[in-house]
Amino acid sequence: MTGKAKHRANILSRLGMRIIGIDIGGTKTRGVLWDGKRVVRAREFPTPRNRSDFERRVLALSQRLAGEERVAAIGIGAAGTVERTRFISGPNIPRIKDFDFRALWPRSVALKVDNDARCFARAEFLLGGGRGSKSLFVLTIGTGVGRSYGKNGKIIKIKRFEYPEWWERRYQAIRDRRDDEKLIEFLAQTLAPLITPFKPEVIVIGGGVIERRGFWQRLQAAFGAHGLTCNIRRATLDRDAAAIGAALLFGE
Repeated sequence: MTGKAKHRANILSRLGMRIIGIDIGGTKTRGVLWDGKRVVRAREFPTPRNRSDFERRVLALSQRLAGEERVAAIGIGAAGTVERTRFISGPNIPRIKDFDFRALWPRSVALKVDNDARCFARAEFLLGGGRGSKSLFVLTIGTGVGRSYGKNGKIIKIKRFEYPEWWERRYQAIRDRRDDEKLIEFLAQTLAPLITPFKPEVIVIGGGVIERRGFWQRLQAAFGAHGLTCNIRRATLDRDAAAIGAALLFGE
């Protein structure tokens, strides 16, 4: 973590305050209570498909995470396009659009919203698989394929990465057939040209698909065969990464 982020996290810790981080994905929503150094508690539920259930369950999640703790702020990472505190839309949460999270909590609770892939990348850059690197490119291979880039300790806001790529439906079709050899070759062939211009020192990869047996090792080899010669690492913060990254929005 950068010096400024550590300083702000230490202030919150000394004040006995906690931050809630929430990761809203196409399949699940996961939240953590963060004390500036570690996850105090975590909860998750399947992401609802309708607006009223979504609102009710996100609010209930924050209450369960807080418990009796004093919460200073809430950070949210959402899978799609975001503007300020508003989730605009996401291809894997089609019935929830133009949703302003500010309406859920009083103004006394600080709130920040970001794209979920950037949140994932922020946590891995500062605390996980990308720690110590000068630049990294992060991929989350799950319901969709999240992309994010960071340099000099900061995640860069690249707006086009909030939108699905033209090839993502093809990715999902191959993934759902569980033809891993074909999927690995498709990912390597498609993603290598996307990553190469950024010249990252490290590539960090996470997401549920890489948990398939033998997938990670074969994907590493395929990326190398398609010209990605930089250090390729597996994400280390597991399913809490994006929620932690949402909490770390208050270290920026």
